[in-house]
Amino acid sequence: MAVAGYDRPLEWLDLPAPEPRPRWAILEVLTCGVCATDVKTARGRMPFSEELRLPHVPGHEICARVVAADPPVLESGTVVVVYHLWPCRRCERCRAGVEQLCLEPVGWTGFKTAGGFQQQLAAPIDRLAIVPPGIDPVHAAPLTCAIGTGYRAVVTRARAKPGSKLVIIGAGGVGIHALQIARALGAQVVGLDVSERAIEVAASLGLEVVAAGQPDAEDRIREALGGPADAVVDTVGTSATLQRAFRLARPAGRIVGVGYSVASEIQLPTARFVLEEVELVGSRYVSMDELDRAIAMVAMGQVKPVIDRVLPLERANEALDALDAGEVVGRIVLDVAGAAS
Repeated sequence: MAVAGYDRPLEWLDLPAPEPRPRWAILEVLTCGVCATDVKTARGRMPFSEELRLPHVPGHEICARVVAADPPVLESGTVVVVYHLWPCRRCERCRAGVEQLCLEPVGWTGFKTAGGFQQQLAAPIDRLAIVPPGIDPVHAAPLTCAIGTGYRAVVTRARAKPGSKLVIIGAGGVGIHALQIARALGAQVVGLDVSERAIEVAASLGLEVVAAGQPDAEDRIREALGGPADAVVDTVGTSATLQRAFRLARPAGRIVGVGYSVASEIQLPTARFVLEEVELVGSRYVSMDELDRAIAMVAMGQVKPVIDRVLPLERANEALDALDAGEVVGRIVLDVAGAAS
């Protein structure tokens, strides 16, 4: 299912089978999560949209089965997830050990390189993470992005630890999992969302999420935490949510930006920013070692992948429409190979 034009739905596209190459694996795509960035990619809302060559196959939350690997370090039939950024290993960011910020990636699956809305894919072997047997392909699909991104934002960038006071703005695909990760670490955590359904789903998981539209929402969060937050993770990324994050953070607190859009800009009061030493940091995706730890949390039952619904690949447009309308809590998963049946 491919983007043939930003002004029309995804279309079926016949592609040649991927060719074997050294240090790569041929994969049968089992499932693929659908993320808000897939909507942006499919509808021309990414910073690179004007330069992206169409037709393009989106989809970056990929769970797949190994068909063949060269060398055969992974057995045929091994279930894996695909780390979607393939670094050059030469640029100064790669040399600094932050490959997810690679300046010249050789592949960016689903974004600039063909992604998981298709039946087969080739990927570098070292960009694959093995899925533990206890995690089925539907629940494995969100591991890399929805859960991995939440892990990095909470653990590495927000520096959450037992007793930390955290706020997660947005209880969607990343946020609902970030809340679970923070709780598993022993932090005090409260979420904030506009969706009644997201609040209900969070409550079913034992998570506290405050309705963002209430006039006393910020006071309720401070009351629940017993004061201002040590860190606020903003998974929405609008000027309004960042300003709210700034109000909720304590002096010397930290604001972690995860959500973004091409149109959003940051406007913050500089006096408090400087005089109270409030930190503002971005958080992009996840490193491979962080991904391994995030997968382990799921395998141990500390984090439950939240699946909104499962649809066949041919209904990918329905998934994009639902996300664009704000109707999704957690992830929609495309069942590419009939793995759920």
